[in-house]
Amino acid sequence: MSIIEVKDFWWRYPSYLGENYPYSLRALNFEINKEEFFGIIGPSGAGKTTLCYALTGIIPHVFKPPLGKEAEYVKGEIRAFGQTLTKVESAKDESTGFVTDKIVGMAQTAPRMGLLLQDPENQFLRMDLLHEIAFGMEMLRLSPDEIESRAKEALEIVGLGALWPVADLVHPSELSGGQKQRAAIASFLALRPEVLVLDEPTSDLDPEGKLSIIKAIDTIRKEYKLTIILVEHNPEVIQKYADRVLAIDKGEIVAYGTIEQVYSQMKLFEEHGLYSSDIARIGYNANLQYNNRVPFTIDEIMSSLGERRLNSFALEEERIKVGEEIIGIKNLNFWYDDGTYALRDVSFAIKEGEFVGLIGQNGAGKSTISRIIAGLYRKYKGSVRVLGKDLRDKKVVERIPEYVGYVFQNPDHQLFMRRVYDEVVYGLKNLRVSQSEMDERAKEALAAVGLNGKTDEDPMFLGKGEKRRLTVASILAMQPRVMIVDEPTTGQDYRMSEDIMQLLEKLNNQGTTIVAITHDMTLVSEHTKRVIVMYHGGVIFDGSTRAFFSNEGLLEKAAIIPPLAVRLSHAYVKKHPQSPYLINAKEWVEAITNRIVEPVRLTPQSVNSVARPRN
Repeated sequence: MSIIEVKDFWWRYPSYLGENYPYSLRALNFEINKEEFFGIIGPSGAGKTTLCYALTGIIPHVFKPPLGKEAEYVKGEIRAFGQTLTKVESAKDESTGFVTDKIVGMAQTAPRMGLLLQDPENQFLRMDLLHEIAFGMEMLRLSPDEIESRAKEALEIVGLGALWPVADLVHPSELSGGQKQRAAIASFLALRPEVLVLDEPTSDLDPEGKLSIIKAIDTIRKEYKLTIILVEHNPEVIQKYADRVLAIDKGEIVAYGTIEQVYSQMKLFEEHGLYSSDIARIGYNANLQYNNRVPFTIDEIMSSLGERRLNSFALEEERIKVGEEIIGIKNLNFWYDDGTYALRDVSFAIKEGEFVGLIGQNGAGKSTISRIIAGLYRKYKGSVRVLGKDLRDKKVVERIPEYVGYVFQNPDHQLFMRRVYDEVVYGLKNLRVSQSEMDERAKEALAAVGLNGKTDEDPMFLGKGEKRRLTVASILAMQPRVMIVDEPTTGQDYRMSEDIMQLLEKLNNQGTTIVAITHDMTLVSEHTKRVIVMYHGGVIFDGSTRAFFSNEGLLEKAAIIPPLAVRLSHAYVKKHPQSPYLINAKEWVEAITNRIVEPVRLTPQSVNSVARPRN
């Protein structure tokens, strides 16, 4: 039974500059069944968020087209709960005799339908956490006991149960990025709508947190018979939980059906820059088949490999670049004003020219230590040196932006100019760079992140993915010796994520030291040679990426879910103990198609000699 029906629906945003924008949604036809877990995927700018607005009636009942010209902006019909949600009808005005267009349908979908936006901060009302969760329930006039019961349950579901005793004292601004997402999800789960639309609700969470939240949402769906509509890039999440999936690009449907029907179209995924799983990429590029299709699971690819042995192939052991020490940290401790410890006795050194992944769960201390290196946090104990200079010296800190570029996790915390060009050149003006050089650097930086056509736009109106790329461009233009990028690919599609990581690799090859903070373990396995793993404010491992991913005990201790390619290696090595550990899809394809040479073997027995975990 359908709960939402979309019939030949078109939409374009109003333009007030004379020339109409192209349609953002074009000829969409699909339906969503009651109590279904429905996935929506697509590259950045495909129209996914716009579709969420349309499915909840925000478009066109809140974002209204010009009066009297509705038919120029809206075509087709959307139905929800058996009623018309959106439709344009022509009617004759009895007073004038003219035929005019009018948008008809439900004025609102709340509280039967809820929409969780990509950026949770846009939905907070700036109250304490308890009242953020309770606000919607108070509007529904639920009893105080029911409100308390639901609020407590919702916080426990999203992993914030420990905050319940102080929920009336904690302000959302005091929460980490991941905690803010969890709190926003909790506020909607407490309402128990019939349909919950989630627009990339877990983009700032670590892999374990992402899967636990989606699992909890799926459990709530089954218990309370909800319909879930989830926009998500991560193929593992969609493949594990979605009943069906819709893929769109440039506002049009490019695939629609079951998981197998959609995710078996690997050529389509490549053409449209969609995320496919490691397993599917390995199977597709290595020409493996399972039941006449591309394998989707580890068991399927193991079955496809049969008794094929990879023993004759091996990998060159990573040779981490050795240069002068550029960042030195010894016995670093940091605590927040409320007394909460964020870092405990942290020590490590990064040498010039390295590409290091700084990884760990939400709240492990990754962003905190990065902000100390960038000179943003100063109340710490211990030693922090950059380019051999002690950050205790105020004069050194004042000049840190010349050497260290820091890209914030939330781009809204970094952007403040009203023009893209001005945002990119702001730092250059402080360095007193000439106008001609500023223009050249801005042009190169914007082109490098795919924003060369956005020079005169207001950053406020860019999508979250575009804002992320703009922050990268603003630091890129400064040409720092060290670049710290906090979640560089959040909100990006597969193609743009790869472009950003390849850009960082290119900068690294040219001599820039890169520190990438990311929850995307696939990108870590594909692009970094060394990882520093943090857990509860301390460093529990510092060594080669391969050594870390090869050690199941360490992965469990760090509470990190490795990429599917790594999990495939664990399964394969258990079956063939002398085989090398392969940690990404590219290595697997090369091994299967007999392209790995230079037999420097890395086996389970030797892997621990590459780097040892810390106690």
